[in-house]
Amino acid sequence: MSPPNLIRMSGLALVLAGAMFLAAELISLFVLAQGDVDEMRQIAVTNAFFLQSFSTLVGGILLLGGLVGLYVRQSEAAKKLGVVGFVLAFLGTALVVGDFYANTFITPLVALEAPSFLDNPLAGVLQVWLPFDFVLLAASWLALCVATVRARVYPRGASWLLLGGALLALLPLPVVNVFFQTAWAWLGLALLKGSATSGGGAARRGKRSRQRARAA
Repeated sequence: MSPPNLIRMSGLALVLAGAMFLAAELISLFVLAQGDVDEMRQIAVTNAFFLQSFSTLVGGILLLGGLVGLYVRQSEAAKKLGVVGFVLAFLGTALVVGDFYANTFITPLVALEAPSFLDNPLAGVLQVWLPFDFVLLAASWLALCVATVRARVYPRGASWLLLGGALLALLPLPVVNVFFQTAWAWLGLALLKGSATSGGGAARRGKRSRQRARAA
């Protein structure tokens, strides 16, 4: 598969990742509307909890794949900050995916075999709203978000939404993550459509042209 096709596949992965996480947010609201969010032992064995957790797990895996293309497309323009941001974002995402896996397959088993382990009053809120998972995820993405804005390779609105969404996701609250997740989907569409502009490359070409003009 050629590099352009791989980048487009990463774009598709980002779009699907954003969609999966947005779906998980909607399911979270449904679960919270049912009440008894403090009773994690009851929530963890419901179909809604499994669907939500599984959505975040699949979304996290897709996000790892999409992250690669997101960085590669702007690697030259993003410079050293982009490298650092990519490494931090990849590690942070991988760590959170591990937690999503545990939430999907281990938490329901604990609820059945050792329900008292989930008696913490905050357990239901923490597991259903996923606030601290996204605080870690957003923090690990911050450097890459800044590098993306500075690189000017992607649509400006998508780049700023990514940065603003990451900052909002640092707040351990429900729903605020939707901006961050929407930015992933938007950037993925840019990769799919090939609308990511070589802003950094254009700037460098313009600088070289001016230098040649002065030399002439």
